Amino acid sequence: MIYPFTNENIKGMFDCFDFKNKDCLSVLASSDQVFDMYLRGAKSVTTFDINPLTKYLFYLKRAALKANLSKDEYLSFFCQNENFDYPSKSFNKKTFSRIAPFLKGNSYRFWTELYNRYDGYKIREQDCLFSFDEYERSTLENTVYYLSDKGFEKIKEISSSIKITFINKNIKDLILSKNYDLMYFSNLIQYASSIFYQHTIYENIYDEGIMSLQQFRDFIMKYKNNLNENGVILIGYIYSIFEDCEFPAIFNKKIRDEVFPNDTYNYEYFKSTNYLENDYLSKIPTFDKDACLVYRKK
Repeated sequence: MIYPFTNENIKGMFDCFDFKNKDCLSVLASSDQVFDMYLRGAKSVTTFDINPLTKYLFYLKRAALKANLSKDEYLSFFCQNENFDYPSKSFNKKTFSRIAPFLKGNSYRFWTELYNRYDGYKIREQDCLFSFDEYERSTLENTVYYLSDKGFEKIKEISSSIKITFINKNIKDLILSKNYDLMYFSNLIQYASSIFYQHTIYENIYDEGIMSLQQFRDFIMKYKNNLNENGVILIGYIYSIFEDCEFPAIFNKKIRDEVFPNDTYNYEYFKSTNYLENDYLSKIPTFDKDACLVYRKK
């Protein structure tokens, strides 16, 4: 399934980095990372994803920006939570008819074929084509720069110049043919144990956690050879970093510090998505911050 929107505070995170005239690599997923990178001045964005359908969401979102939808129209079209009581608003055919002229090739054929077969609300229905994982509109406006009032008008202005190179690969099969100034691997790090699953019986969950994170670290650090001078790798997004948990391993501070020593790696901290989304959790200090684990090429 496709993530309809990011579930990370990419606005808070990207505020910590310089994208001006940078060549970037990113997971594609919801495409929100791509739009925010370009909004911050990125020169190019190469994307990768195991799911080939993610590119069709990118082209649909870009077409909606080219179609000059207002921010309210855009969010009403793409959001499901926003229209919980009025599901027919999501992916409604009238709005799609304004977007469709800005689609081309396979992306045009993909979406028009779906609309020929299904009503819009059925296409957007959760747990079918799209994941259930979606924040409220008020949260998205605070976690995604291009969905803020100021950002949305600016992204529409540059929408025609937004392009991606898409690599349809699992991260383990990702081969890079050029160098980048910034690489972003989203929250893949929390799935390290499943990505590098081995038929091994560990004595305890601690040893398994260390082994899986070490494998993830060693794999990702191969890409430092594809970093330009002073380039950075955003190795992993970590939710509520001060809420120490035993599993997955990246949420265990003891394991994290052992595998990613602070003489080589560091963290950037910003408001957590839990803080922004949940009134109850916002009052608990350990849920206050998300973080990004970073490697900087010296």
